Amino acid sequence: MKQQDRLVKRKTYRRERRTSATWLLALVIGVVVGFGFYRFAHYLVTESRMFTLQKIEVEGNRYVATDEILQKARIKMGTRLFQIAPDSIVERVRQIPYFRGVSVSRMLPSTLIISVQERQPVAYLVDGRTYMVDEEGKILLKKPGMNLEGLPLITGLSVKNLLKDRTPLLKALALVGQIRQVDADLFALISEIHIQYKQAPRFYLIRGGAEVVLGKQNYWQRIYVLSELLSRPEIINHLKDIRRIDLRFQNRVVVTRRG
Repeated sequence: MKQQDRLVKRKTYRRERRTSATWLLALVIGVVVGFGFYRFAHYLVTESRMFTLQKIEVEGNRYVATDEILQKARIKMGTRLFQIAPDSIVERVRQIPYFRGVSVSRMLPSTLIISVQERQPVAYLVDGRTYMVDEEGKILLKKPGMNLEGLPLITGLSVKNLLKDRTPLLKALALVGQIRQVDADLFALISEIHIQYKQAPRFYLIRGGAEVVLGKQNYWQRIYVLSELLSRPEIINHLKDIRRIDLRFQNRVVVTRRG
């Protein structure tokens, strides 16, 4: 019985030794393969021409020329792709004021993609030159090809003064947002928003240029009243005959006709 126990112990010991040797061999092979893979990957990244920059794609730009973006990005073709710092490119390209956002990504094996988000005009100013205004109140010169048709003109403000204090402009843009929320069709009927410091805003309508006097408060309510008024056929079909629509009075609207 004791001899049988000794035989079992020898067999178990041999199996354990074989298992340990197999595990150790697998570990050594794994380390060698892993190191070889690392060296191969390192070669591809740092020495091979496979991952060098051969192409730059720019997407999302309509108004700012691609050449202007590439000039600002300052990227040298042939540079190793993984040696290019995307954050540095983003920082440089974002210096172009027409962009709200910029991102840079790599597309293996040899392409860099610059994606930009341009500021979109919601109104425009004319002060010697034509300027676009985005929803954040950013004032920028109108770019060639930038379509301002259908956007309201903001008057009564100078760009020089607005660069010191944008409060009146932000007030005008808040009105633009309120009009759009109340009635998008009403927004299309407004050709001009006149804003002056410490004065109530006024609208001017298309089809005759009727003046709309809003007053200094309760804009939501007064915009809604204007929307309802202009939905009436006897008003909307005869805008050219109307000189003024006064909304300053409570519970009544004063419409003054020409002549």
